[in-house]
Amino acid sequence: MIIRRLARLLGPDHESVLRRYLWLMLVCCIVQGLTFVLVVPIMQALLVGDPGLAAWWLLPLALGTIMTWSLNYVATLRGFQVAITLLEILRHRIGEHVVSLPLGWFTPLNAGRLGLILSQGVMDLLGLPAHQLTPLMRATVTPLVVVVAMAFFDWRLAAMAAIIFPAIAVVYWWAGRLGRAADRAVADAAAEAGDRMVEFAQNQVVLRAYGCGERGYALFDAALVGQSRANRRQLWLVLPPLLANSWLAQLSFLTLMAGITWLAIGNAYPGHLVTLIAMLVLINRVVDPLTEVASYSAGIRMATAQMEAVEAILIAEPLPVNRPVQDAPTEWDVELDQVGFSYQPGKPVLDAISLRLPANTTTALLGTSGSGKSTILQLIARFSDPDSGTVRIGGVDLRQLESAELMRLISPVFQDTYLFSGTLRDNVLLGRLTASEQELQRAAELARLDDVIARLPAGWESPVGERGSLLSGGERQRVCIARALLKDAPILLLDEAASGLDGENQSAFTEGLRMLHGRKTLLVITHQLDAIRTADQIVVLDNHRIVEQGTHPQLLAADGRYAAFWRARSASAGWRLHGFRNYTTSDRSRYAPVS
Repeated sequence: MIIRRLARLLGPDHESVLRRYLWLMLVCCIVQGLTFVLVVPIMQALLVGDPGLAAWWLLPLALGTIMTWSLNYVATLRGFQVAITLLEILRHRIGEHVVSLPLGWFTPLNAGRLGLILSQGVMDLLGLPAHQLTPLMRATVTPLVVVVAMAFFDWRLAAMAAIIFPAIAVVYWWAGRLGRAADRAVADAAAEAGDRMVEFAQNQVVLRAYGCGERGYALFDAALVGQSRANRRQLWLVLPPLLANSWLAQLSFLTLMAGITWLAIGNAYPGHLVTLIAMLVLINRVVDPLTEVASYSAGIRMATAQMEAVEAILIAEPLPVNRPVQDAPTEWDVELDQVGFSYQPGKPVLDAISLRLPANTTTALLGTSGSGKSTILQLIARFSDPDSGTVRIGGVDLRQLESAELMRLISPVFQDTYLFSGTLRDNVLLGRLTASEQELQRAAELARLDDVIARLPAGWESPVGERGSLLSGGERQRVCIARALLKDAPILLLDEAASGLDGENQSAFTEGLRMLHGRKTLLVITHQLDAIRTADQIVVLDNHRIVEQGTHPQLLAADGRYAAFWRARSASAGWRLHGFRNYTTSDRSRYAPVS
C-alpha cells in the first residue's frame, strides 16, 4: 500500500507527521460528507413549506462548512509539512546510504539514476502528500460518507450508490496497471533519445571526419521516432481508463436517478417522497468527485515510480564490515591471498591471485587488455569484495576495516579522470583541504602541473569548467595526479596515470615517483619502460592469472612474456621523427633508429 511505503521512507521517527496529516484529512472528509447530507433536511423543510425549519438547519450547515474549510486548511498545511519532512529525510537517507555503498556500484547507469532521483525524482515524490493524496481522499472518502448517511434515509438507494465504488476501484486499478507499463516505456525511450542526442552532439568531429554524419543523424532520428511512438502508445493506453471512468460516472448518475424515480413511483407516502426528491441533490455529491479519481492516477503513478526508484537505491547492499572491526593497520604492505573475482557468473576476471606488495616498495603490473590489472586496483580500493580469497593491508582483512579508515590509507588515480566545476586549486585541495601552500606547490611539481599553472593567466585560480572541459586530457590527468599526491596516503594506486602526458612530462613524472620510493607503497599499471625497469617487482598477468613475477633483470633472464614485451617496446622506443623539412611521402630516410 502506498501509505505504508510512504511511512517506511519517512522512518519511525517521523511517521507521526504522516499519521497526523491522514487523520486530519480523514476527519475533514467526514465532516464535509456530513455537511453535504445536511442539505437533505433543508430541502425537506422547503418542500413541505416550512422555511423556518430550513433556516434552523442552515446553522449546522454553516458550522459544518466553516469546520470543513478550517480542517482542510490545516490538513493541507500538514500535507506540505509531510512533503518538507520527506525532502529533508530522503536526501539525508540517500546521501548517508550512498556513501556506504561499494565504489563498484557507481556505474554510469546508477550514477545517472541517482542524479535524476535527487533532482527530479524526489520532487515528484513530494507531490504525493502535497498535491495528490488530499484531492484523492476528498474524491473517495467524502462520497463514501454521503452513501453511508443515505442509508439512514433509504437503504435501497444507498445500496445502489455503494455499487459504484467497486467499479471505480477496478477502473482506477486498470488505469494504474496500463499507465505503469506505458510510463516505463516512455522513460526508457526518453533516456535512449537523450543518450543519442548527447552522442550525436559530442561526436560531430568523428562523424564528419569519417563521412558518417548522416548515419549518426539516422541513429538520433530513430531514437526520436521511438520516443514519439512511446508517447503515442502511452496516450492510447491511458485514454481508455479515463473514458471508462467518465462513462461509468454518467451511467451511475443515470442509474441513481432511475432508482429514485422507481422508488418514488412505488411509494405513496408523501414524506418519503419528499426525502427522495431531496436526495437528488446528494446524488451529484456522490458521482461528481468520483469522475476525477482516474485523473489522479497519473500523478500518483509518477510519484509511485519515483518511490520505487528511491527504494531501489536504499535497498542496495553496502559492503559488509565483518566483526570485530579492526583498528587501522600500522604497516602498509598489501596482500592478495588466493583472490578470485568475476563481474559475471562463470566469467572469471581474476583466478586464484596471490600477490604481496611489501611496504614502501614499487610494484609494476603488466598484462594484456582484460587481464585483470585494473580489477586488482579496484579490489584493493574495495570497489567490491572478491568472490573468494582475501585482500589485506598490514595483515588486516579489508572487510574488517571501516570504509573511512580504508580510504585514509589509499590514494588512487584511475584512467577515467573527473574534475569538479571550480578552480585548479579547489580540485587539487580535494586531496587534503588542510594542506599548506608549500605542500600544494610540491604536489603540483611532482605531477608536472606547475607548468600548466604558470601558463594559465589566473594560475591556481583558473576555472576548469564542467568536468574539466576547459583543460586538455593530459592537463586533467595531471590535476588528478596532484590531488592524489597531496592526499599523502601511505598506499598509492596508479592506473595508467601518466598515459595522457607527453614523453617529456612522462619522464619527469616517473622521476617524481622515484622520489616517493621507500616512502610509500606504490602499485603502478603502466607501459612506460623507465617506470617498469626501476620497480622493485614486476608482475605479469595473463589469462586471469599471474604468469611471471620478479625484478627486471630476473624476468629478462627468464626470456618469457616480459622479455618479449621489453624487446618490442625497446625497439619501438628507438624510433624518432627527425623533422619535416623537404619531406615527401616517399621519403622514408628521415625515420631512423636512435641507438
